[in-house]
Amino acid sequence: MTTLYLCGAGNPEGIRLAITINRAQKRWDRLVILDDNPAKHGLSIMGIKIEGPFSMLAQAEPGRDEVANMVARTTTKRLAALQKIQPYGLAVAPLIDPRVDIEGVEVTNDITIYQNVSFCAAGSMGEGSVALTGSIIGHGCKVGRCCVIAPGAVINARVELGEGVYLGTNASILPDLKVGAWATIGANTAVVQNVPPGATVMGVPAQILMMGDAESLPKTKSAATPSCSAVSAAPELRSEALQQLRQAQKQFIQAHEAK
Repeated sequence: MTTLYLCGAGNPEGIRLAITINRAQKRWDRLVILDDNPAKHGLSIMGIKIEGPFSMLAQAEPGRDEVANMVARTTTKRLAALQKIQPYGLAVAPLIDPRVDIEGVEVTNDITIYQNVSFCAAGSMGEGSVALTGSIIGHGCKVGRCCVIAPGAVINARVELGEGVYLGTNASILPDLKVGAWATIGANTAVVQNVPPGATVMGVPAQILMMGDAESLPKTKSAATPSCSAVSAAPELRSEALQQLRQAQKQFIQAHEAK
């Protein structure tokens, strides 16, 4: 019996995404939610029980079971969840809505792409990154590791996001700009120039509210406690999981067009 462990119970939309993917692919025999908040244990989300803390991953079987990081409120919290998950040695499942066209896009196993995302060709998305509902990622864009792209955000052509960037709801970035690692871009912000690493910007046009402190930015950890920089340095772009995803997406699109 194959199991997908969904780590983090604060994201019901992510749970629904996993259910949608499994309905299309029939990839896992069961889905299990884990969360480190004891008050949530025993509750259910969309019929899936919250079984216990992340430490229950010790019961999983590497090579058979998979895990997905559901944490997306901030990039630092997402990284912290990833660091809890990594020591168990489980494959991180790609969660890509089957209705999203990723033809011509370079993706890895450890990414999450929600429904109604437009991901244009010749782009790439790093390990651990998330594109939430309705976001748009232009052609030639490079999304770094552990980024979160919030609903409705627009990244125009050839933009580069460094590791750990958080792009807020309905924010937009003009073409050819670069956003430094661990920068935060507020909701409804229009980015018209490069953003320094660790900076927090907001407004139309974007203004720097806070500069980043290099000493406080997340650092690459040792192999024992890997950060996003250390995880999956050589992504398996031709993995069986991604091949299944692409095939399911093509079948879904063809069935939809035939209606």
